[in-house]
Amino acid sequence: MNDEANSQGLSTTSSKPLRRKLAAILAADVVGFAGLVAKDEEGTLARLDRLFSDIVRMQIEARRGRVFKSLGDGVLAEFSSTVEAVNCAIGIQKALAVDEHNAGNDEPLRLRIGVSVGDVVVDGGDLLGDGVNIAARLQAAAEPVGLALSAEAMAQIRGKIDIDLEDCGFQKLKDTDAPVRIYKTGSKRSGAPGLFDFKEDQIAQDPIRGGCLCGTVRFEINQPPISTGYCHCRICQKFTGSAMSTWTAFAASAVHFTSKQPSYFASSPIAERGFCPSCGSSLTYRLVRPRPAAYLVVFTGSLDKPHNHAPAIHSGLESKMPWLEIVDNLPRTTCAESRVLQEAWSSVGLTNPETWGPGAKPPNVF
Repeated sequence: MNDEANSQGLSTTSSKPLRRKLAAILAADVVGFAGLVAKDEEGTLARLDRLFSDIVRMQIEARRGRVFKSLGDGVLAEFSSTVEAVNCAIGIQKALAVDEHNAGNDEPLRLRIGVSVGDVVVDGGDLLGDGVNIAARLQAAAEPVGLALSAEAMAQIRGKIDIDLEDCGFQKLKDTDAPVRIYKTGSKRSGAPGLFDFKEDQIAQDPIRGGCLCGTVRFEINQPPISTGYCHCRICQKFTGSAMSTWTAFAASAVHFTSKQPSYFASSPIAERGFCPSCGSSLTYRLVRPRPAAYLVVFTGSLDKPHNHAPAIHSGLESKMPWLEIVDNLPRTTCAESRVLQEAWSSVGLTNPETWGPGAKPPNVF
């Protein structure tokens, strides 16, 4: 990935005043991509397409992030939460390692990923500035199949994510840059086993099963979850009849209904929800705008063993009931802060979060 793709000159295509915001930026790039293409161009490009569509983009969107730039064999994504960005990076590396192992490729695709948090400039759908440049340069400094974090990102995840990171001290990522303090996984000089090394028995697992109250709809899931959480948004409150919902996200392709299929309805212009046609149990949620999401949210209570899937984030905080207090140190975000929801609602003409929620209608729809 060219880390100069977002220059610090900050020239924008609009004469409007620059809008700045704080964002966590994830930069991912394939290791040795040119060499792989030279050996097998068609096969490598097909694998790259699968990597970014079936793994990288899905993991990013399931953690409420947004891909804002694709650059050949790399991507740049933004998150409102640094914890979510780092958890996403870990999820991508683990999913890719398992996928390549199962495929039996002699030369597996490997990623380097960098995560930073900082000030960025919004230029339409693109982001510019130091926050982006540092993430791209951290990615280049990461070990293959590893992560590299800035000190600012490390400060925000410390004690919240169970991951071993080596303090590599201050380094100049580019001759013209000020030194940046870097934390890495899988450093060669640490001598520790790689974060994403795994044994055969860690891949095999019993299917995750669940279903509705009456047993009419049953499902099996053959992959581990991507993310989990609480949702306090008003639509979830209405749909479940509760103060909040708890959910677990899986790859949509991994969820198989083994008996009757759920019924579906559009709970908003951007999403559909599944329920049992016999007993009405709430079962699934899926974004359908601006395209059907590659992940499927399953309401955790419908799982046979929901205790195995503890929530890892609170979302929809703008609608949280004032009499409900859950004491934990999990990240807390509003719907308006979710990059994937911003993209979805904007795709139907509703850019203002004040217009989101039950009964929302796109412009000119009556």
